[in-house]
Amino acid sequence: MPLYEYACACGHSFEELIVRRSDEDEVRCPRCQGRDVHRLMSRPAASRSSGGGSSSSSSCGPVG
Repeated sequence: MPLYEYACACGHSFEELIVRRSDEDEVRCPRCQGRDVHRLMSRPAASRSSGGGSSSSSSCGPVG
């Protein structure tokens, strides 16, 4: 179930769990209860590794 980020015309941003596409028509701002909201483009999730190539604490098992 996707969790989407929204911004309202009142300036408040919030997250909403959308189960069905039709649920998106019912999204309201939790602060002002307004319907003048738009979905934000989310940044990709951060990588679990510390970056920079190989890591000694890899979440994958040994290869080979």
